[in-house]
Amino acid sequence: MKAISKITIPIWCLLTLMSFGSVLVSPAFFKYAGLIALSIPFFILANALWFVLLLFKPSKKIIFPLVLLLLSIPFVRSTIAYNSKQKSGKTISVMSYNMMRMNKMGDRGGANTMRAWLQSEESDIKCFQEFLGTKEVIKAISSKGKYHSFVGGYGNSYAIFSKYRIINSGVLYKESSTNNILYADLKVDDDTLRVYNVHLQSMSINPDKELNQQGFDQNYESVRRKFEIGSARRAGQLDDLISHIEDCKYPILIVGDFNDIPFSYNYFKLSRHFENAFENAGNGLGFTYNGKIPFLRIDNQFYNDQIEIFDFETLSNIDFSDHFPVVGIYSITH
Repeated sequence: MKAISKITIPIWCLLTLMSFGSVLVSPAFFKYAGLIALSIPFFILANALWFVLLLFKPSKKIIFPLVLLLLSIPFVRSTIAYNSKQKSGKTISVMSYNMMRMNKMGDRGGANTMRAWLQSEESDIKCFQEFLGTKEVIKAISSKGKYHSFVGGYGNSYAIFSKYRIINSGVLYKESSTNNILYADLKVDDDTLRVYNVHLQSMSINPDKELNQQGFDQNYESVRRKFEIGSARRAGQLDDLISHIEDCKYPILIVGDFNDIPFSYNYFKLSRHFENAFENAGNGLGFTYNGKIPFLRIDNQFYNDQIEIFDFETLSNIDFSDHFPVVGIYSITH
């Protein structure tokens, strides 16, 4: 038995470390990195169970699950948040929302109901993905709160509405791209705030056809390939985003639909450069996806060290789309 444990414990520790380390490897370099990262919750739970069992049967081996659990703290912190609301003075509220093509299908209340809510929502800055708004919609949202607007990307897929004057704006990719990154520089009193509105590469997986038991069995290779391609493309898009940011000296907010869970290369790479609003001011699990794949937090807001976060909330009662809106409350600190 001791001989077996001498073999199995090192192998188990190695597998755990490989799983944890997968978030440090770009899927553009190693295509299976994103798939391996999906095993992280399993290893965390298994090591927690191992640790608890050894509490009831004291053994020096408890050091192994203990060390592995300590190494898992960044993953736990990115998944579960508990923060108290902070007092604040003058703040900037920022909403990000993937609108599911303005809910053109009408199966979640319809575009008109969604538009009425968008007009009544009072965030200072609103960033939309899958917007596809007509001139009438843009005018309606802009005039209600006297917002300035910048709309761009393929078919007006992305929009930034701001109560602050837009002094500069742009699009990272040519307009034929269905996934894109918009940015706008906003004049906030004596400061300039750079806001990036992000919608990284989608998986293009149909949960109705490909993720039920029969569909998954039949389309496993297709689903795996879509996952690998999507992960690699998002890694490249994130590299482009970070390169674009390098010369920017302003306070920076990066918000939108990242199409990546917290256990991913993109999330951890961005977290090395920026703070995550959910981790520092959110509560609970903060799931943002409202579709048929449950328990996903793929919509995020990140900010740099010239900004302070006071509150962050997922509006899970707003279910017009297959995403929930997220709202962060910030102030510029310098």
